[in-house]
Formats: sequence, C-alpha cells, structure tokens
Amino acid sequence: MSSKTLLRPVRPPTGRPHRVSLPDRIALRIGLALIVWSRRTRRQPHEVDPADELRRHREEQARLRREAEWLMLGAAMHMWR
Repeated sequence: MSSKTLLRPVRPPTGRPHRVSLPDRIALRIGLALIVWSRRTRRQPHEVDPADELRRHREEQARLRREAEWLMLGAAMHMWR
C-alpha cells in the first residue's frame, strides 16, 4: 500500500531545543497579529434589532415575574409551617 505522506524516523531528543525556522516565526507573528486585530474593540456599536430587543425585554419580564412568584410561594410556605 503506498501513501503520499513521507514518514520520517523520529530523532532522539537532544539536550538543546531546536531553532524555529524564519518562515514559521513570521507565520506565528502574522497569525497572532490577525487574532489581536480580530478581537479589537469596535468604535461604533453594533446595530440593535428592535425585534430582538423586544423579545429580550419580554423574556426578562417573564423571568422577573417567575422569580416574584417563587418568592411569594416560598414566603407562603414559610408562614404555613
């Protein structure tokens, strides 16, 4: 069975670390610069979809209502004991 990959024998580790090639160092620098650039803060805020904002507001109100009901139920159970 033939393969297009070349398998090199593993060299035993030497006491000193190997040097990283110049193209690898350049690629690492460019890659890190791209990561930093992509995570930069934006000066203008993202557009807010009114439908998403309304949905978030409704979900928040429903969550607050559920929490208030749980608090009232807990207080009633505490008084019942």
